[in-house]
Amino acid sequence: MPYFVGKMLELPVTTTQDYSLFNYLRSFSLDLWNREIDLILQQNGLMSFIVHPDYIKKERENRLYQQLLARLVQLREEKNLWLATPGQIDRWWRQRSKMTLVKDGDDWRIEGEGSERARIAYAAEKNGSLVFTAQSAAAGVLAP
Repeated sequence: MPYFVGKMLELPVTTTQDYSLFNYLRSFSLDLWNREIDLILQQNGLMSFIVHPDYIKKERENRLYQQLLARLVQLREEKNLWLATPGQIDRWWRQRSKMTLVKDGDDWRIEGEGSERARIAYAAEKNGSLVFTAQSAAAGVLAP
């Protein structure tokens, strides 16, 4: 997850960088990135990829990068993922940090700029596992 260091938002690197993948691991398949994507998806985390234009000039590396982009687009369509630039994430995270959770009778709501994009999520233990229930886009509707 992103976090603030003073006024600066830190976006942690959460996947193997292209240079390490190609030059240290000598991997030219999506296998490692796919495993990382799956692990991050299981935790509803931030997928952060660092790909340098000068490292994907060769055909083999560029083909792998195109496959990665296609996989991310597929996931966006299948799982409603938000594919964003670092600047878009920064703007959202700053908005989010200023929102407040407000008691509204027996319910809760989020107030503040951008709150229409925010969702309330609840965590509970069920059969020894942590289960999350999140408010859907239709306010007040909870979904696992």
